[in-house]
Amino acid sequence: MTQAAAHISLNGSRLVRFLSDLHVSDAAITQKRFAERLGSLIDLSDSITLSNAHSAIGATAFEPGGMSREDAQQEFLRVRAAIVQSVMRSFAAQSGPTRIKLPVPDAETPTDISAAFEPYRTFYSAQQRDIDFKIQKLQLQMREAAAGLSPELAQLSALDAALGNTLTLHTRKFFAVIPGLLGKRFEYLYQQHPSWSAMHKPFCADMQGLLLAEIEARLLPVLGLVEALGTDTNTDTSTDKKNL
Repeated sequence: MTQAAAHISLNGSRLVRFLSDLHVSDAAITQKRFAERLGSLIDLSDSITLSNAHSAIGATAFEPGGMSREDAQQEFLRVRAAIVQSVMRSFAAQSGPTRIKLPVPDAETPTDISAAFEPYRTFYSAQQRDIDFKIQKLQLQMREAAAGLSPELAQLSALDAALGNTLTLHTRKFFAVIPGLLGKRFEYLYQQHPSWSAMHKPFCADMQGLLLAEIEARLLPVLGLVEALGTDTNTDTSTDKKNL
């Protein structure tokens, strides 16, 4: 899975670094006390759910599926590229029809900064919902592919589903904070530039970069699952042969 790994690194979050560079977040980039910080998100009910899932994975049924490792990896890359391209098109003036389109700036310099930012907040939030939907769908697809490749990957897929269900609400809350941070950047650029037109281009560039960094962060759990397909040595060869 070297091609995907070249685009997305598990060693750090570009989203956190990007927010830090924009000076809208004081989040520290550290791997220390990761287990403790992750554990703080999981309450007693979640712990019981995960414990039950972990205990049950040994009995996970395995049925060979219809997607090979190579097909799953290529599908991941295809969908990832499509998500990125969709975001890029939404920023391009001559991109043709697209469901989510960058707001057209007013000709007059706005006097109410909050009101001026609101269309961009709506735009960014709509992008987040679209990205979340597509990545959730991709993750389900990768779990199904993994579950059909080997008993070990079927167990990993079941555990990934249980952990994903536990953390989904928390991750959505975290990502929901980003539009507010983007609003701080909007206000900062508005104050730093002599005119509305002068600040619009750099702001849009920041917003696009932020969305791309968010896509990368959201894809990390899926990437981990896809990379496991390439490291598993017990893949059912009948599945790959069937897809040749």
